[in-house]
Amino acid sequence: MNVDILTFGQYMQPSKSHMRVTEYVTPEKFAAYGEIAKAMGFLYVASGPLVRSSYKAGEFFLTEILRRRKASQNVI
Repeated sequence: MNVDILTFGQYMQPSKSHMRVTEYVTPEKFAAYGEIAKAMGFLYVASGPLVRSSYKAGEFFLTEILRRRKASQNVI
């Protein structure tokens, strides 16, 4: 699989003329989905009710890669 980034977000009905929301996903469920995705090997996972797939995705991805690299260098 050649996918490094996975995002989970919640659709919010912008107006009454748009498709209705049938279920609100709880923050706890988003956290659980995020943990499952990380366990599957995704390099970066953003999971939450206000997550948008394109919003700063590249910046967050690079920040996570650099954080992991720094953490692995500190391991003896």
